Amino acid sequence: MLAGATPSLDSATAARLQSFVAAGYDPLTAPVSWYVHDAVPGAARTIPAPKPVGIDPVTLDEAAAWAEAQGSSALLVSLHGRLVFERYWRGDDRATPFNSQSMAKTVAALLVGIALDKHEIASVDDPMGKYLAEWRGDARGAITLRQMLQMASGLAQVDAGHGYALTPDNPAVRQYFGTDYLKPALALAVAEAPGKTFDYNNNDVLIVARMLELVSGKPYRRLLSERLWQPLGLADAEIGVDRHGGMAMASANIFGRPIDWLRLGELIAGQGALDGKRVVSARWIEAMATPSPAYRGYGYYLWLGDQLVGGKPVAPTLYPWQSAPFAAKDMVLLNGFGGQRVWIMPSKGLVVVRSGRVWPSAWDDAIIPNLLWRGA
Repeated sequence: MLAGATPSLDSATAARLQSFVAAGYDPLTAPVSWYVHDAVPGAARTIPAPKPVGIDPVTLDEAAAWAEAQGSSALLVSLHGRLVFERYWRGDDRATPFNSQSMAKTVAALLVGIALDKHEIASVDDPMGKYLAEWRGDARGAITLRQMLQMASGLAQVDAGHGYALTPDNPAVRQYFGTDYLKPALALAVAEAPGKTFDYNNNDVLIVARMLELVSGKPYRRLLSERLWQPLGLADAEIGVDRHGGMAMASANIFGRPIDWLRLGELIAGQGALDGKRVVSARWIEAMATPSPAYRGYGYYLWLGDQLVGGKPVAPTLYPWQSAPFAAKDMVLLNGFGGQRVWIMPSKGLVVVRSGRVWPSAWDDAIIPNLLWRGA
């Protein structure tokens, strides 16, 4: 191949890219059926119908009306671990799965905490070269697990400046539509000093997921099942993979029910315990919610407090835009592409889930949680 020439796509990658483009999909609108996915078995517990106790019903209706106007598919609210509101639109119901998008990153952080509790990992200050043979002996091996969790690894982005362009010369396209997620992730070079800059990088999460597989001896989808989905009583789910039995896209694409994401939010609000069962240590939840030196609005794959406040509204892409500060000063949130959210307000025991598969027309991250905070 000539120097500087674009690598050709293999037939499987080319076919997947063509099917995506021909259908007019984007990462928000692509249906669950389009993805290659493997099972994440759960052990679904029965969750009673909601009872609006402890929160103003008028406020719940107002929040729901705004959510519906923004193209939402679901809005769920729990207070002190009890479901108080549950509403679906666009033909969905409790059993309908949705794409978590980047909310899956927070799940990866929970699994790191469990691995620490099990002494499979010694410390978040361990260098990644301790676990990844491919990185031993070069600068990447000195990047710490903590820096990976804080999105401050210093690794280059895989897109090589192409962004979201759906073209064969975009390395991110070759990774996302290809059959080997891991190879391009492990090949990334160090672009700047680790720990210096917050740079949201999907491959940080993918590499951490691979580390979890190596220290546990289990595939990532099995860790999800055995360490979270089954202990928490969540329903069967799916996770996007590069090929059946291959590597999971740990940074996104968990296909589960909104009510199960409510339970995950309750786990965080409960400092790692749910229904009287300890799943991950309280000290780990505290660590996840500790601001990063590189960006104080982010912890370990968890968004912390106010993000973009005031000024011109911004579509829900990376940094959540809000017209006003959050009323809850202890707010932490799971943030997924296109407005997938779990807002967690521990001091009131309030957890809110919003999902959607169409673009909101006038998104404002403060509206729903602030309404519900004041009504609780």
